[in-house]
Amino acid sequence: MATIAKTPSATWKAIIRKRGWPTTIKTFRTKRDAQDWARRTEDEMVRGVYIDRASADRLLLKKAIDRYLNEVSSTKKASTASAERHKAKALKAALGSYSLGAITPDLVAEYRDKRLNEGKSASTVRLELSLLSHMFTIAIKEWRVGLFYNPVANIRQPKGVTDD
Repeated sequence: MATIAKTPSATWKAIIRKRGWPTTIKTFRTKRDAQDWARRTEDEMVRGVYIDRASADRLLLKKAIDRYLNEVSSTKKASTASAERHKAKALKAALGSYSLGAITPDLVAEYRDKRLNEGKSASTVRLELSLLSHMFTIAIKEWRVGLFYNPVANIRQPKGVTDD
């Protein structure tokens, strides 16, 4: 059973201590939200499907891209690494202030459409989305960021003139 406590700042803190799982804490504006989250989270723990999303909610996209450029792109051919640094600038400018957990397929599709409307070629946008997708894949598989899926995988890629 979770512990729900009122904090001095008039918010509600839910604390879940369950054997075999790390202590999980989250703060909410209302007691009802804290209770609902605690009930859902405990249920996921019992079923063995709980994924701690705290790291995904704390890590901003611009920091994740920087880490990707340092750890992954730096191992690639110099021209490829340079091209990825250039593509990353547009991604960081548009989506950099979002946490990884807040990036949805809708947001990525909106970015894709905006870049195409700015006159960028379908190939350029496809390469930017490819970089973003690979960064999410690395974050999920290697960095163990608490994400369920890669949001880029759930959108349509832009079609070029020769792709029809």
